[in-house]
Amino acid sequence: MTNEAGGGRNFKSFFSRSHSLEKQIFSSLVLGLLIVFSAFWWFLQSTMHTITEDYLLTRLAHDADNIERNLAYESGTWQLNLDGISAIYSSLYSGHYFVIVTPKQRFYSPSLDQYPLYAKSLDLSSRSNVHVNKKTEHYEAPGPIEELVLIYRVELNKQGQPIQIYVAEDLSLIQNMITKFDVFFGLLTLIALVSLYFLLRWLLQRTFCQLKPLEEQLRAFQLGHTIHLKSNEYPLEVRSLIESLNLALAQSTLQFEKSRQLNGNLSHSLKTPLNLIFQLIDAPELNAYPELKAQLKSQSNVILTLIERELKIDRIANHQSITAIPFMLLWQDLQPTFEQLYRDKDIKFTTSISECELLNMEKEDAFELLGNLIDNACKWCNHQIFISFKDDLFVIEDDGPGATDAQLQHFEERGYRTDETKPGHGIGLSIVKGIAAAYQAKLTFSHAERGGLKVTIEFNNQASLGLS
Repeated sequence: MTNEAGGGRNFKSFFSRSHSLEKQIFSSLVLGLLIVFSAFWWFLQSTMHTITEDYLLTRLAHDADNIERNLAYESGTWQLNLDGISAIYSSLYSGHYFVIVTPKQRFYSPSLDQYPLYAKSLDLSSRSNVHVNKKTEHYEAPGPIEELVLIYRVELNKQGQPIQIYVAEDLSLIQNMITKFDVFFGLLTLIALVSLYFLLRWLLQRTFCQLKPLEEQLRAFQLGHTIHLKSNEYPLEVRSLIESLNLALAQSTLQFEKSRQLNGNLSHSLKTPLNLIFQLIDAPELNAYPELKAQLKSQSNVILTLIERELKIDRIANHQSITAIPFMLLWQDLQPTFEQLYRDKDIKFTTSISECELLNMEKEDAFELLGNLIDNACKWCNHQIFISFKDDLFVIEDDGPGATDAQLQHFEERGYRTDETKPGHGIGLSIVKGIAAAYQAKLTFSHAERGGLKVTIEFNNQASLGLS
């Protein structure tokens, strides 16, 4: 039980470290091919060596039988008829040799030139074959000029005397042939592996391309469209995943709609008591407390603003989807408004915006996001504001007094204000944070090179953003 649990943990840890399923499958296939080709190469090598050795031994056994037939016992001595033996044994260092050992005599083939061919003692316990009145063995040993020769040894009884016949053949030609075959097979295997490498890579990429429609449909879902994935359009292996994803998307849509509906209902229900509060604020009894009346009215307006915002988001979620908006058009709509509102400051706006830059946001959210940031910059700047938008990166800076490191940590808090003498309710930047989070954008506050505050919004893949 412990081993199974440990194996499961190792399996999970292996997949947790794998950042790419394609690479993981590809690596497994390549490793499997290497193992298969290695096993095939080993089997082929063993087979080739075995077949070659068996062929040589068969030929040497035939020559040993022929030598035995030409060996005769006459007048108390052994006589060898060389004319009956193949002429190749008569050519000096021809690569074919024999030695005959009798109790009192020893015969060498002319090709040996009296070279003492290694005579190994017969080992009956290994690599030996026992026949009737005949024992055989084979082994490799150095030749007269060759590095190795294959020696076939046969021990037999003839005329009541023990005789040993050693027949040898040069292995260099066979080994060269096998070496050439090994090189050829190795090159062929390498070419096959490289070809399979690129083939598998192409097949895997082609297979994963079948999931591209899934990415596009999920992008449409993020942009506010209702989708239903058709499992029969995808490979069989992922159909159960598609069906589970359909259930998750349906549940997510249901929860999203329910949450929006609850927010809308709450906002609607709060408007009635809020209207009553506005009526009470205008009551003559509060005229005697002008400061209290002003604070109550200010805070009530803040509540009304928040309620209207939630109602607007609920309306957007129910009736609109997100389309790309030219950023330059947004700025051209906002610029005159802020130039009019802060005409006493004579603010100079410096922009770096391309005509083709697009922002994938609902238009009202875009106006509110940019409006709050530009309004905050206008309040705190001296005379200059710098705005840029390029490659999904929006930056706005001012030349105002800026903020301390401690203040930067609190800018996203709702209601936080660095200077109570400035107009506003302190919720502008927190609204910006909420919109940025809804569109999966990264919002950061830092010190501007020009002395004021620098706000950066990095949109995460403009093409796939949507309200969350």
